[in-house]
Amino acid sequence: MADRNPIEDHHWYSVFSKGYKTKVITYSIQRAFQESLGVEEDYTDPKWPPYSAPPIIRTFSFSNFFRLYDLPFKRAAPLLFQQLRSDKWSINDKYYHNQLKQELSPVGGLGFSGSLFFFTEDHSYIVKSVSRRFEYTFLYTKCIEAYGQYMISNPSSLLCRMTDVLFCFDRHLGGVLGVSPSHYVVMENLLREMDAEKGWVKWDLKPQQFFEPTRDLIPDQIKTEQAKSGLADAMEEDRIILTKKQRDELWELLKRDTEFLEEIETIDYSLLLGRFPVSQNKDLTPSKFKHENWITGVTSADGKYIYRACIVDFLWNVNQLQAKITRTAGKLLPEQTVTTEPGRYRREFLSMMEEYIVVPEETGPSSSRLTV
Repeated sequence: MADRNPIEDHHWYSVFSKGYKTKVITYSIQRAFQESLGVEEDYTDPKWPPYSAPPIIRTFSFSNFFRLYDLPFKRAAPLLFQQLRSDKWSINDKYYHNQLKQELSPVGGLGFSGSLFFFTEDHSYIVKSVSRRFEYTFLYTKCIEAYGQYMISNPSSLLCRMTDVLFCFDRHLGGVLGVSPSHYVVMENLLREMDAEKGWVKWDLKPQQFFEPTRDLIPDQIKTEQAKSGLADAMEEDRIILTKKQRDELWELLKRDTEFLEEIETIDYSLLLGRFPVSQNKDLTPSKFKHENWITGVTSADGKYIYRACIVDFLWNVNQLQAKITRTAGKLLPEQTVTTEPGRYRREFLSMMEEYIVVPEETGPSSSRLTV
């Protein structure tokens, strides 16, 4: 439980051990969820209004500077995220907080960002560190408030559901040494029940025509399995089999969401798609829900599969310094995902999705052509 302080646990005596690091980081994350969200009690400081992103103000104190892993996290825009959870996504707040107060388990192999990932006890939520400065700068200066307002108006959006953001702007030794992230995002885990033995398959889909050094230059035989799991996928011979109504509804969501991402000038996002066979996962079929959607699951046109999908990794803003440098340097190389412009990336993303979506009763390219 979160009320047990791992720093005082003699089993974790070495500050250099991976176990100690994991225990202390998860304890500091859990502690942030022990506090009330009452404005009068906890958020009276005008620099951290409860519905807005915090200003990036670096602070220094001797008591916090010598911390390696045990950081005093605060919750960014806590009442904005509470409104999204409770009013827009119908997430039970007691259940949600209980999950974040329980033991968090580390997980690897989810990408190339160098981030730390943790699952909550029942894998309903993922806690992901945001370590790259240009990403968390964009998160606080533009993304949180724009995302919040967009999701309030579009609760059925395909954008992954961010349920909290944790931050610590205190300078600390763990940050100087690069061993302890100061920023985390909590997200709903779309594929929480994923089990390969039950036929689950997942894809991380992004446009394949851009040059990707890790994908295109390194031979498959020398890539580790963990590295391969972090690469963008192609669906090869598989397709997303939908009815015309499902296809049209999905296409409208994709157009609307990518239009928003273009407006906030972000690129390099992908569609996380999960598919599982109905025959092996009858307890997860969307029939128990009032309406099918891409979070709870959408039944394929042939009735064989359930799909879940969301758009992830949309924190690469083209106006941040590192992104600008990457784009400038990239002009000397073939066009890459991270050197393109938001409008072009959106068009290529939608073109990819148009290719992957199939309506069985339609034949020929003209009958199924979608408009961007």
